[in-house]
Amino acid sequence: MEKRNQFHAQLLSLREERRKHLYRAIETARKLKGFHEALKETGSASRTLTLGVAAKGMLTEFAGRATAERVTQLETEFMQSYARLARKEDHHINASIDPISFDVVLSDESGKEINKNDLSAGEKQIYAIAILEALARTSGRSLPVIIDTPLGRLDSKHREKLREHYFPHASQQVIILSTDTEIDEDFYAKLERDISHSYQLE
Repeated sequence: MEKRNQFHAQLLSLREERRKHLYRAIETARKLKGFHEALKETGSASRTLTLGVAAKGMLTEFAGRATAERVTQLETEFMQSYARLARKEDHHINASIDPISFDVVLSDESGKEINKNDLSAGEKQIYAIAILEALARTSGRSLPVIIDTPLGRLDSKHREKLREHYFPHASQQVIILSTDTEIDEDFYAKLERDISHSYQLE
């Protein structure tokens, strides 16, 4: 458990470092754009136009590459998360995300497209949770996670997957809002080592 926490902390640190490098690159591109704006006031019209076109092209290319890189990371994070949370009998899902519209296309191991409506209620909920976890990991930020009645439509296997692989690791602070039929005494006992505070509303 201690080694896993250390690896998790190292992974978060590397993601934060990567995010900082990306932001520095974006800031450099912004400064370059500012220099080109200044040249408009001092250079000739033709030179300014040439530099402006070049700068715009460079910034567009940079933005496209940065977005494509993040989308690729998001696809990878989603597939890893879904694989952890799904049952053996669930669909084996791959995801392709359009870098412009951000539409998600699901496919099976053979590459055949999967209609989201064909997923079971439990699979749809696991899919949604996996997308949220992937977005959180890709952002590189440690944000609190609030989950409202997460177990209502899930069978016992899906519930165990969430208990073991999601709730303790979703973030440094996870708030679960549950009914008494979702998290009963047995389920609570299995989560207890990871619980800081619990409250019962009557």
